[in-house]
Amino acid sequence: MEHQMAGPLFGNLIIIAMSGAVTVGCFVAMFWMLLWPGETDRCHPKYDILRHDR
Repeated sequence: MEHQMAGPLFGNLIIIAMSGAVTVGCFVAMFWMLLWPGETDRCHPKYDILRHDR
């Protein structure tokens, strides 16, 4: 039984690969910004969250 909304296999694989690449890119950006934020202002709100005494 074939579903009416299913596309060709190659098209589905392209969509899955693109979605995976976007997801991996988001995780890379998340870790990059978390470990090397580039923000040096000590009054920035993130330092209230990322303090060493927490």
